[in-house]
Amino acid sequence: VVGIATPAAQGLASATKDLPVIMAAITDPIGANLVKDLKKPGGNITGVSDHNPTEQQLKLIKELTPNVKTIGALYSTSEDNSKSQVEEFTKLAEKAGFKVVPYSVPSTNEVASTVSVMTGKVDAIWVPIDNTIASAFSTVVEANKTAKKPIFPSATAMVEAGGLASVVVDQHDLGVATGKMAAKILKGQKPADTPVEIFTDGKSVINKKVAEELGITIPESVLKEAGQVIE
Repeated sequence: VVGIATPAAQGLASATKDLPVIMAAITDPIGANLVKDLKKPGGNITGVSDHNPTEQQLKLIKELTPNVKTIGALYSTSEDNSKSQVEEFTKLAEKAGFKVVPYSVPSTNEVASTVSVMTGKVDAIWVPIDNTIASAFSTVVEANKTAKKPIFPSATAMVEAGGLASVVVDQHDLGVATGKMAAKILKGQKPADTPVEIFTDGKSVINKKVAEELGITIPESVLKEAGQVIE
């Protein structure tokens, strides 16, 4: 069985200790209590991790919005993945000279009010790979309409839906790797002895339309290096 994203993989892990479980797009398999060790998982679970390319993301934030000093991290408290991503982002962002203020929500019901509060206190918004926030991303964009703070999410779909830019792991490549991993297990390889494959190198996605709305000029060098530019 294949679990796409952390909640699905955790559900499958709870449901069976016999069938092999293939994780797909799991940012922090150890933090989510899915495996004990990335090189030697040790149970019935292995798969592919889409570790967020945080340092590349911070470099992009500096290139696109050099005046940003304080970043609000919007995430859901119900997702283990999100907490670990925020911790890592905060650590690396502070090293890079940013101040990070975390804003957590227990559910989608609090997203609009939380965004309304945070936009008055931060220069930009960052969103980790978070299924709860992703499902309510249109609410994030709407609540930010007046404040017009640049939003840096961690998934292509959220950039397309109104985020400014992101550095993301290619979802197609991730799917291919997950399929190959499943094939290995079907051919008899044991999950316990199959290392988790980790994707760390990302490609930038930039929403040119949002940049124009925010009055941001994207450097030509950034556009040339972009994996995808949304017009």
